[in-house]
Amino acid sequence: MTKKHIKFYLPESKDLVDPEYDFISDSYGEERRTTKPDVYAHQIYSTPNFDGMLLTKSIITPKIEADIKKIGGVHSYLHVPKSYPIMGDSGAFQYINKKEPIYTCEEICQYYDELGFDYGITLDHLIVQFDQSYDGVNTMIPPKPTKDMKFRYRISLDNAKTILKLVNKKKLKFEPIGSVQGWSPKSYHKGVKELIKAGFSYIALGGLARADNSTIIAVLDEIRKTVINANVGLHILGVARINILSEYQKSNVISCDSSTTIFQAFKSNKDNYHVPNKKYTAVRIPPVYGNVSPKIRKLLKPYKEKNDLAGLRKEKKRLWKLEQTALKAVRDYADHKLKLTDCMKSLIVYEEEFSGNEKYYPLFEETLRDRPWEKCTCNICKKLGVEVVLLRGNNRNRRRGFHNTYVFHKQFRDFLSDSN
Repeated sequence: MTKKHIKFYLPESKDLVDPEYDFISDSYGEERRTTKPDVYAHQIYSTPNFDGMLLTKSIITPKIEADIKKIGGVHSYLHVPKSYPIMGDSGAFQYINKKEPIYTCEEICQYYDELGFDYGITLDHLIVQFDQSYDGVNTMIPPKPTKDMKFRYRISLDNAKTILKLVNKKKLKFEPIGSVQGWSPKSYHKGVKELIKAGFSYIALGGLARADNSTIIAVLDEIRKTVINANVGLHILGVARINILSEYQKSNVISCDSSTTIFQAFKSNKDNYHVPNKKYTAVRIPPVYGNVSPKIRKLLKPYKEKNDLAGLRKEKKRLWKLEQTALKAVRDYADHKLKLTDCMKSLIVYEEEFSGNEKYYPLFEETLRDRPWEKCTCNICKKLGVEVVLLRGNNRNRRRGFHNTYVFHKQFRDFLSDSN
């Protein structure tokens, strides 16, 4: 069997940074104050850290939609070369608690076509329940899907077929990707077969973003023979993992997407800075001024509640001095001007202001001791140095996410190259 080339799509979630941000003074560049020329990761790297982008409708306000049309389409708006495809979806998480999708098939088709998407995932409705016991696995009495689950399953398939007919009838320029939702491997298989019969050559499996590998593999095992025989390509929504790519390759998966690498940079408790085969914890130095940390706000809240302005100013000044001492210690350590033990003392003094959790101290120490930023050759790490491993405001945190995605995409491509 010929192994498939798989594209990695990076979801767009307003991941922008100021290209002239001053990390020492923690201030925006002068140009940004007037024209706001924020940039995406693919404008920082010489080659984009993805094979395509995914743009969800839930973040597209009427104003943004108008701006996209005015500038000439999604490629121009996102500054993405035409050679990199852009996929759209209907943003089903936005209306997950609604009885049915908040758009019509006609609206979605018009949206995809007018904004210049290359691919458009059909209008679906999320099913969050999944269990192989619905198929009779490991149970004597299989549970039955609820009426709501069946409704979401059916409306997703019916919408897919309606959109395919609209695309063909109106000769729309985007290629529709039929979306299948399910509650078990067999339900996914039944939906896939229905959309293949309807004429789809590209099908997306939704509702699996939070599923573990064994669940995804069970679904692929169930549908593999059908999609291969029909020569249908699959997109796995929200799941791009190196350790499952071999299963994708043998199951006609031609694309997948994930924003995990960006979000882990600032939302994970410890897996913030990624290198091949390892993840480091970012060093937390919460900012007192500017993009004020929630931790700082919590400390200052009693002064604000008492309207104690003098006390508030005094406390902010005290915290700021501790913050600056910690920053200087980290930078001096990075420049080989300070021992790691002394650097950690300054970090711990500041961290203890927030009832610091001692379990993080060895994690911070490991990150600093290993100096992973020095070993990375990406544009961001070469320019920022130690600043990239500091959990501190959007301009550091997003850039760390960009770095993570750069590392992931390289591993993604290397795995596929080595396996062919």
